[in-house]
Amino acid sequence: MRKWIPWAAFLAVVIAVMLSIPTTVDPIVTRTVADVPLPPSPPCPPGSDCAETYPCSTQTTPSAEFETRWTAVGNNRMMSSPHATDLNGDSVLDIVVGTGAEESHSGSIIAVDGATGSLLWEMETDGEMFASAQFEDLDGDNVDDIALGGRDQQMLAVNGATGETLWSFDKTSTLREAWYQFYSGQFIDDVNDDGVSDWLVANGGDPMKQPDEERDTGYLMILSGVNGQTLGIADLPDGRETYMSPLLYTPHPDMATEVIYGSGGETWDGSLWSTSIDAIMDGDISASVQIVAPTPDVKKGFMTPPAIADLTLDGIQDIVVSSFDGRLILVDGRNYTHTWSIDMHAVVENGSTPGLESWASPTVGYFTSDSVPDVFVNYVIGIFPQYSSSYYALVDGASGEIIWNETTSHTIFTSPLSVDLDSNGRDDVVIVRGVEEWREEGPLSYNTASILDTCEMNTIPLYNRTNLSIGTPLIADLDMDGDLEMVATTTTGYLSETEGWTLMRMDLNVSTPSRIGWGAYMGSQYDGEFLS
Repeated sequence: MRKWIPWAAFLAVVIAVMLSIPTTVDPIVTRTVADVPLPPSPPCPPGSDCAETYPCSTQTTPSAEFETRWTAVGNNRMMSSPHATDLNGDSVLDIVVGTGAEESHSGSIIAVDGATGSLLWEMETDGEMFASAQFEDLDGDNVDDIALGGRDQQMLAVNGATGETLWSFDKTSTLREAWYQFYSGQFIDDVNDDGVSDWLVANGGDPMKQPDEERDTGYLMILSGVNGQTLGIADLPDGRETYMSPLLYTPHPDMATEVIYGSGGETWDGSLWSTSIDAIMDGDISASVQIVAPTPDVKKGFMTPPAIADLTLDGIQDIVVSSFDGRLILVDGRNYTHTWSIDMHAVVENGSTPGLESWASPTVGYFTSDSVPDVFVNYVIGIFPQYSSSYYALVDGASGEIIWNETTSHTIFTSPLSVDLDSNGRDDVVIVRGVEEWREEGPLSYNTASILDTCEMNTIPLYNRTNLSIGTPLIADLDMDGDLEMVATTTTGYLSETEGWTLMRMDLNVSTPSRIGWGAYMGSQYDGEFLS
């Protein structure tokens, strides 16, 4: 068992300065697309109507003041990211998150009252629950139920009102010789005509394997929302493992919905792919479209979910993907051409880094003056499993040029968030960073949060806390009172002699904006889509 590395666990648990014009990559495949006019290139040129949509004419500073409303604690680790829905009918969003410890093959799913921090219920499991909760009313009681997966073949649906198990994946199923970890999935339209939404999820990754040991192929699966029965299962087309949470992707209302998924891992190459629900149901995704191919002779895959947003302003959703081998690529949703691509190895520390790897999804927001969404990314510097520092960059969505970057000593981090925190119309970035390392006096672990003011391009400290923060925080208006709240987690690490977690609600001194662009793991709607 790989007790010495937590990285695969917190994938439930998303990449500075360009030295030259970003590379344009030839299309990998030709697609049939909607009849939508080609946009101008580049979008929003200087002097156009959309070039000054989010100016910084009104100089304001994001507030770093907050009041801790409540803190909940428990005896376990918490790699899962908090998601929220109203479970007790008080019109305040409640928090659902997974806990667990890999070594002891134990875990739980917990629901915490969003108003008070008291435990609504806890459902114990037989493995660490590191994925993030998704919500759907599966039993018809008008309360959202929860689907959440993790280690040791754990995939469960839980009654949101009571915490009772609705169903769990049958790990004794003989449909495949072996089952692996379940990641965060998506509810899909009812495919078996029983009136209940069904569940799309990926299964793969074997933590019992050593880094360079051969890995078995992963699967895409569709499970019944009623009873968890396997309705469709398909092996990945390249025979690689998978760690990525799959996303539903509808480029345009006139285009078919696709399933975006990734293959490969920390030490095995892979690709970013597209397939269909029908293909998974048929058990054969060998005709999947390869959206982004592996880098030749590099054994690293695609592990974090991409971000979906229209960066070309043509009405077709594009894909922003961060590969584990340090590439950041904007994929045009029209035809899968690569609008721009950055090899971060070439720009970080003048190309002298031993390695650069991505454990966090890209975050999208309006960080510049034009109406083109922009991208914020972070990477760890080093080669799995040894890292020395981290690199952060803000990338202009129109040009692919890096306009802000920073290198820090942190080696463990969450995905960043984007939200307008000073009511000037432009999004700011919330960054949580941390360190876990061994020193002579014992293990050291801490996490810090800061705000990147995208007008002034300076960071404002928010807090500094002990232990790690691996799950991505949640920013939302939990009680619908017109002010934002932030829910963050901490957890003891693998070097700690004890296991424990905290879950905190912080009331921010910020009015709720008209939209929260990227307010949680996999976005504000938990589906990988930027809210524009």
